[in-house]
Amino acid sequence: MNVSIRWKDCDKSDAVAAHLQNKIDGFSTFKFVMPNAKAEIVYYPKQQSFTIRINVQVVKKGTLRAEAKANDILTAINECADKITEQLRKIKDRYDD
Repeated sequence: MNVSIRWKDCDKSDAVAAHLQNKIDGFSTFKFVMPNAKAEIVYYPKQQSFTIRINVQVVKKGTLRAEAKANDILTAINECADKITEQLRKIKDRYDD
């Protein structure tokens, strides 16, 4: 999948981008997911935490969005990806019978 990553108030990291790409590539197992995704990584220095937002387009359903906040960037990515995966499973269970 093509992922557009926006970094806000934090340094770009190839390892983090690769981890995020790997997580988002997992969404392509659902046949109704469009091949483009957007992600935003924001660091809040006062709270010393990261917020991850992921948008994934779904055929005939629009855009799925998820957000997760954690002190560790990888934990936030994992939580956000899990939220999107859960939404995709619900769509698949509901409409793929």
